[in-house]
Amino acid sequence: MCFYITATFPKGTQVGKLREILEFYQMDFSEIDNPVVKSQLRPDEKYFRATKDYCDCDTVLGSLNNLQDFQTLTKSKKVKALKKKNWSEEEINNWINEKLKTKQKNSNEKFTPTERKERIIRWVNFLHNLLDNKNVLRIGLLKHWYTGGLKDEEIKIKKTEKIAINQVTPELLLNLSEDILYEFFPIYDY
Repeated sequence: MCFYITATFPKGTQVGKLREILEFYQMDFSEIDNPVVKSQLRPDEKYFRATKDYCDCDTVLGSLNNLQDFQTLTKSKKVKALKKKNWSEEEINNWINEKLKTKQKNSNEKFTPTERKERIIRWVNFLHNLLDNKNVLRIGLLKHWYTGGLKDEEIKIKKTEKIAINQVTPELLLNLSEDILYEFFPIYDY
């Protein structure tokens, strides 16, 4: 079906007070009631659809991470056939890596380098502006390939990674993994 970027906020976060920032970055943040996801979050978390787009298949978030594609190919019928032909693990891994290079080359053509840079910088700036606001204690982002609806998809969050906003770089966001909840925190000067 499609990729979607979803988000989390602590329960007390007043999304209405963030509308100016959300509108500027063309974000939606409409709440989603997905019991499977909510059961894996803190009891005080709210869960949202992040963007206004129909879907997020063209997102730059995680666009350079091909670990999941590698794992999918290792379980494919083609690899099973190669194993039957007595290909070594090294030959199979080389074949998979070549496939991924070709796929990445072709998929990266949907954005020029300038477009990709602009889009990822927009995400970096969005996170910084959001976390500069004293009303936001943290924001979580989750990228998932949906095969069902936003309200009933059975997502298994692999883990949660906590990241201070001063550690957010374009490279970090370009390499986000699917099904990992990335929680971004502000840095306060005292």
